[in-house]
Order: sequence, then C-alpha cells, then structure tokens
Amino acid sequence: MEKSSLATSVVEANASNYTSGRKGYKISKITPHHMASVLTATQCGKIFQSANRNASANYGIGNDGGIALYVDETNRAWTSSSVSNDCQAITIEVSNSSVGGDYPVSQAAWNSLINLCVDICKRYNFRLVYDGTPNGSLTKHNMFSNTQCPGNYLESKLPELAEKVNAILDGTEKIPEIPSSPVYARKIGDTVTINGVYVASNSNKKLNPARTTGTITKIVVGALNPYLLDNGNLGWVNDNVIISSTKTPSTEPAKQDINAIVQEVIAGKWGNGVERKNKLTSAGYDYNEIQKIVNNKLNNTSSSKKSNEEIAKEVIKGLWGNGVERKNKLTSAGYDYNEIQKIVNKK
Repeated sequence: MEKSSLATSVVEANASNYTSGRKGYKISKITPHHMASVLTATQCGKIFQSANRNASANYGIGNDGGIALYVDETNRAWTSSSVSNDCQAITIEVSNSSVGGDYPVSQAAWNSLINLCVDICKRYNFRLVYDGTPNGSLTKHNMFSNTQCPGNYLESKLPELAEKVNAILDGTEKIPEIPSSPVYARKIGDTVTINGVYVASNSNKKLNPARTTGTITKIVVGALNPYLLDNGNLGWVNDNVIISSTKTPSTEPAKQDINAIVQEVIAGKWGNGVERKNKLTSAGYDYNEIQKIVNNKLNNTSSSKKSNEEIAKEVIKGLWGNGVERKNKLTSAGYDYNEIQKIVNKK
C-alpha cells in the first residue's frame, strides 16, 4: 500500500468508488477539496465505503487535523469530475470548521494540508504551481465542474498554500505544528446550559431553542455532537453550544488514534485483565473494540496464518467469494486484499 507516513489511519473506500491504477499517468498534481461539513477524517472516509457513492478521495483531513487514507496513492480516486486530473493528482478532502458562509477550515486542518502537500511533493519530486488553470500542479474541483468546491475560504488560500509548501521544500520555512484541541472532561449526569441542539449525534442540522439547561444522559465519543441531553427530550449537543458547565478544559492530552493504542496494549503499556479494562475505560476508550482488534492482530501473527500464496490459491478456487465480499472477508481475516489480489491477477 502506497501512502503518506502522515496518515494515522486507513479507511478504505469501497472498490466500486475508484479505479485501480492511473492509466499510465505519473503523480504530478494535488487537488484539495472541502467536505462541506465538520467531520473527522474517519467520518468522511466512511461516506466513501458506501458502494453507491460513486465518489472518493485519496486522503481526508479532519477538523482536528487528523489524516486518513481512503484510496491507495497508486489508484485514481473519483474526486474532481476529471479523469485526466484525477489520474495525475493526489486528491484531498478537507473538513470545514463551520458550515455555510465561506466554508472556513481550522488551523489544525490547514497545517495538516500543508504538511501532507510537502510530503507528497517530496516523494513524487514536484513543486506546487497555482496559476488558476488546470495546467498547474495545484488544481481545484471547480476548474472541471460547476461546483462551489473547494469553498471560498480554501480557494482563496490556494496561492498561499503553494507559496508555503515551496518555501518548506526550499528550507526557508519550517513545517507547521498541528495545534491540539482542548479535551473536555464532561460526564453523564453533568448539567449544562446550552444555546442550541442538534437532531442527531452525527448531524449538523442545528435547532435553536431559547437558552435552556439539560443533563447529559449519553455520550458517543467521536461523534460531531457527542452529548445527549435528557434522554433525547432536548437533543444532542457539542462543546461549542455549551454556554456554562462545571467542567473546564482538561489538561489531559487528546486521545490517540485507536491503532496507536492497540500497539501500546500489545506492548504491555496498559496492563492486563481488569487493570487494562479499567485503564482504557477511564481514559475514554472502548475496551471491547480495542481488545477485539488486539485479539485479531495476535491471532493473525500466529504460525497458523497462511501465506498470501496459499490464500491466493483459495481465492482462485472461489473459497473467499467475489468483489466486495472477498475484500471484506480477507480484510477481516487480517490479510492484505490488494497484495493477494495482485497474486490472483498474475496467476
């Protein structure tokens, strides 16, 4: 799999939403897009896992600056309404920090975009040229389609993006750091005063009741609006609409990517048994989810795991199904679908 080392997670797009290979084109462009939503990189990636989406991107950058890979760099994502552009470009979906208006992006997302562009330019040996036409190495969606993407804010920043990336490549500027967001230590039972609620935890459709007070009855970690008030009688909220609370920003560091935690668990940093469960739960992680991934990794590294050659033979015999079914089965069993499919194709 060809991807940037800056990507902390992989959320693979459905195979029906991109094209294998790049039709002989070399990677020589970057095309930033905007999500038109406030999302994490993982949340955006899940959209492209729908078989009927007919769209994808190579990467996504969340509002918090997190980076995820959706489509392997060796493949053409369906992003820009242009076969030629998408065959040459690494396409990047960038979260907005608010919806509407100029569709701005956060400082964390902007800094991550700069860093990812620098990494891509270094690895594929080109510089960013933005001339407002499809001929440049920095292109935009509305060059190829009647769309508002990448939004007024991000579009206005494209000349600056090219300038900063090239300055870093020349060694005259340093790579920007990603600012961390404050983590709020709110708990079920906390009473908060709010100025707006949402219809669902993953929705940006905001309702605007008069200022009111509610009690947090459920928390969905990682949701756009993680706190449910009064068992749904009020709706969902996030920290942005909470006017007052007894809680203040925590001094604890932001949660790590789940894959990093899994590696720490395997390394013994979170203890064992009840101790591990208590530590992970107290830190805000889903113990059962992490333990399931740990078990899969440990089982798949055992001597009983078959080689890719053996699995490829089983695939040819039809033992692993076809299409998406095959991909899901192989991935769930801990095998690299793309590597095995290459062997199958050769055979």
